[in-house]
Amino acid sequence: MILGNIISSQDFDFLPSALKKALEYVQSSELDKLPLGRHNIDGELMFANVMEFEAGIAEQKLAEVHKEYIDVQFLISGFERIGYGLANKSNPISTEYDRENDYYLVESMKHECEVLLEPGMFAIFFPEEPHKPGCRYTDEQVSMTCDNYMLKKVVVKVHRSLI
Repeated sequence: MILGNIISSQDFDFLPSALKKALEYVQSSELDKLPLGRHNIDGELMFANVMEFEAGIAEQKLAEVHKEYIDVQFLISGFERIGYGLANKSNPISTEYDRENDYYLVESMKHECEVLLEPGMFAIFFPEEPHKPGCRYTDEQVSMTCDNYMLKKVVVKVHRSLI
C-alpha cells in the first residue's frame, strides 16, 4: 500500500510508469465534473471508475482482494476510512473469486490497519492486499466538518502486467 496526496505527486517519481500515468490522469481531470461510471484510459489495461455513495460502517463491511488489478483510489470529496492488511492466506475467505470483476471478499484481515483519506489523497493497493474502502470516520476521528457520509471517488484500475 502506498499513501499520498496528489499535490505532492512529484514525490512519487520512483513509481512505475503505469502508476504515474494513473496519477497523471487524476491530476489532469476535472474530477468534480467527471460523470459517474467507467472511463477508459488504456482499454482493459487501465481504466477509471468514478463513483459516489454513502460511506458504511466498517464493522459491517468485508474486505476486497484483487488478483489482476492494482487499485489507485483517489478521494474527490468526503472523508473516508480504509482498512487494509498484508496479503495473508490465513484471512478467512467469504466469497469465491469473481474472475470477471476481479475480486473476492475476506471476513477479516490479520493485523488490520487503517488510513484516513481527505479530498486530494490517494491510496494504492496491490494485488492480494486486502482493503476495505468506503468506511465512515469514527466519532473520535471527526474533528473537521463532516455533516454527512457521502463520498465521491475515482478508482483507477491498473493491470498488473503494466508493472
